[in-house]
Amino acid sequence: MVILMVKLKNLQFNGVKKLKEVFRLSRIRIIFIQIILLMAISSVGAIQIGELEYQPNIVHPGDDVDIWIKITNDNYNNELKNIVVEITPHYPFELKQVNPVKGKAYISHLNVGESDTVHFKLHVNENAPSNNYEIDVKVSYDEVENENGKEIINHYEVTKVYHLPVYGVANFEVFGNFSLIPAKTQTVPIIISNLGTGKAKDVNIYIGYELNSVNAGTQSTEISAYGTTKTVEENIFYPTVIPIQNLPISPVGITKFYLGTIKPGESKEIFVKLYTSDKLSEGSYQIPIVITWTGEDGSKKATLVSLGAYVKGDIALGISNVITDPVEIKPGTTYARIDVTITNNGHQEAKNVVLHLITKKPFKDSWSNCNIKDIGNLLPGMSKTVSFYVDVDKYAKAGHYKLPIEITYLDTTDNEHSTEKFIDIYIKPKPLFEILTKEVNVTAGEDNVVYIKIKNIGNEKAVEVKVSAIKNSGQPFDYPVKSDTVGTLYPNQTGVATITIHPNKDAPSKPYYITLEIRCAGDSEEGDNNVYVYQKPLKVVVKNSNSGEFGILIGIALLVIITGAGYYLYRKKKKTNE
Repeated sequence: MVILMVKLKNLQFNGVKKLKEVFRLSRIRIIFIQIILLMAISSVGAIQIGELEYQPNIVHPGDDVDIWIKITNDNYNNELKNIVVEITPHYPFELKQVNPVKGKAYISHLNVGESDTVHFKLHVNENAPSNNYEIDVKVSYDEVENENGKEIINHYEVTKVYHLPVYGVANFEVFGNFSLIPAKTQTVPIIISNLGTGKAKDVNIYIGYELNSVNAGTQSTEISAYGTTKTVEENIFYPTVIPIQNLPISPVGITKFYLGTIKPGESKEIFVKLYTSDKLSEGSYQIPIVITWTGEDGSKKATLVSLGAYVKGDIALGISNVITDPVEIKPGTTYARIDVTITNNGHQEAKNVVLHLITKKPFKDSWSNCNIKDIGNLLPGMSKTVSFYVDVDKYAKAGHYKLPIEITYLDTTDNEHSTEKFIDIYIKPKPLFEILTKEVNVTAGEDNVVYIKIKNIGNEKAVEVKVSAIKNSGQPFDYPVKSDTVGTLYPNQTGVATITIHPNKDAPSKPYYITLEIRCAGDSEEGDNNVYVYQKPLKVVVKNSNSGEFGILIGIALLVIITGAGYYLYRKKKKTNE
C-alpha cells in the first residue's frame, strides 16, 4: 500500500474532505482549486520509490535483513536535489547502523530519468511470531524548476508503506516427569512443546534415533538486488533419521509418532515404552529424539534433542540357598539350623537390613530372639548368609511348610521398607511311639510276665519294632526276658510286647519307673533307611509280703484291733457295775 503525502511550500491540502467545506465558494473557485490540486499531484510523480528488495529472501526471527530501495527521477523536465530516504521500522524490526546517519540515506541529486539505490539493514526480534510487519519509508526532496530563466525550488515529502513477511521458526522442547528402573520395561509420558514463534506442520517424533545429513547434490541460486546479480552454488543436504542400536535406554515397539501440526505455545503428549538395561546404576541418562517437521515457509526441518531420564536403582532382596542341619528335619527335631542366603538383586544399596524368621506350629524358636538377624547394609549384587534355629514338635505331620521371613530395610534416602519372603521346610515322616500301658504290678521274688501295649503315633510305617527293658543297677530288678519283637506297625496301629520282670525278694513295696527302649527301622520303600531308637518310662508297682513295711502294717493293724477290743470290754464292764 502506498500513501502519498504532498507538502507544497506555500499551500497545503488536506484532501477532498476539506474541499467539501468550501461548498459555499463559487463554481469558478472550485475549478481553480482543482487545477492547483492536479498540478500538485503531477509534481509528486517526479519521484518513484521502487519495491522493497531484501536478503535473505525468507526472513526469520533473529535474522539480519539487508534492504535495498531504488529511487528514480520520473520527472521529464526537472532535476531533483537533496534527496533524503528515511526508513522507520515497526516491531519486530530494529535498525542497524550502515549509513552515516542511522536510518537515513542521502542522494545529492538525480537528473531526469536517473536512478540510485539506498541500503539499510534491519534486525528481526528473536521472539517475533509469523506475520507481515510494517516498514515506513519517507522520501523528501527538492524539485528544481526553471521558469523564464528563474530557478524555482519546490520541496516535497512522500511516504510509502511496505509489509515485510516474517516466518516464525518452531523451537521444540521435550520433557517427561518419570523415573526408570533397571531391567524393566515401562510406559512413560513424553511431552513435546513448541516454544518457538512459528507453526510446525507434519511433525514426526523418532525415539532412539540420530540425525544424519545426506548430500543430495548441489543447486545454483541467483541473488539479485537492483542490477547486481550473483550466483551462489550450495550443497543440498537432506536430514535423515537413523535408529541407534544397543542404547542403554531403548524404545520397545513403536518408535515413530506422527503429531500433525503444533502451533507456537502448544504441547502434545505421547506414551512410549522404554526398556532400561540391567547394567545401569542410579543416575541421569539421555534419550536421543529426532523431530522432523515442515516450517511455515515450506522448508523441511529436523532437529536432534535429548530427553533427560533418571534411572532410580531398585532394591530387590531375594532369599536363596536354604540349607538345614540336619539335612532331614523330622518330628521332634530340636535346634535344627536353617541357613538362608539373602541377596540384593537390585541396583541400589539396602541399609540396616533386618531378617525375622516368624515361627508357628509345629515350629518354635529354639531360644529367645534367636531368629532376628541384623545384617547391616547390602550393596547391589551382594549376598549374606544368616542362620536360624527352630525346634519341631514331635507330633508334627509330615509335609512342606512355608515359613515367612520378614525383611525390613532403608533405601538410600532413609525411607523404611518391608517385604516378606517364604522358605520351604520339609518335615519328613518317621515312626513315633506311645506306651498305652500306664503301669504294671509285680510281686517281689517272682518272675512276672508283663504285657506292654504300644502304638505307632507317627506318620511312617515302623519295621521290626522291638521293645527292651534297660537294666538300672540302682533298681532291684532283673529281666529274665528283657526284650520282645512286635514286628511291623503302621501309623496308628498298636502292638503288644512281653517282658519278664523279677524283683528282688527284699524289694520294698512301692512304685518304680523303669526305662523301655523302643527300636525300629524306617520304611525303606519310602527311602527311609534310618534306625530309630526311643526311650520311654514305664511305672512298675512292686508288692512284697515279707518286706518290713508289710510287718509294720500288720502290727499297726493288730494294735488297732487290741485297742478296740479293750475299749469295748471297758465299756461293757462299766455298764454292768451301774
